[in-house]
Amino acid sequence: MNGIRECQAANPIHGSLLRLSGRREIAIYLRDGAAWVAEFCDGRSKLCTAGAWFASSAGRSLVHAQRRGEVETITPLPRTLVPEIEALHRHAPGAVVGPAVWRFLTTLISAFRQSLSHFQP
Repeated sequence: MNGIRECQAANPIHGSLLRLSGRREIAIYLRDGAAWVAEFCDGRSKLCTAGAWFASSAGRSLVHAQRRGEVETITPLPRTLVPEIEALHRHAPGAVVGPAVWRFLTTLISAFRQSLSHFQP
């Protein structure tokens, strides 16, 4: 049990990375009790609260991309990406998103994973 706690303490960010193409990735994760989305596209990055992101056209476009089969992979958030995400947080104001949004995110990620399992050999 201590190993799990040490691992969680070492990485305060827990989530998934959705790769839409070689140029675009979306990290959906929980950090300090708040749900966030970091979007990486063509060397640029953008940080939003999960609620704001899903309310925007970007959030809706992800659902349509998934329906069209454009989500290439969904993986646990790589450790190599955590420092880049932390840098985004250092330069952005923080906002707290409630547990209802986090439940929505986990449901959405679960649905993506299930739909991708039908396409994988």
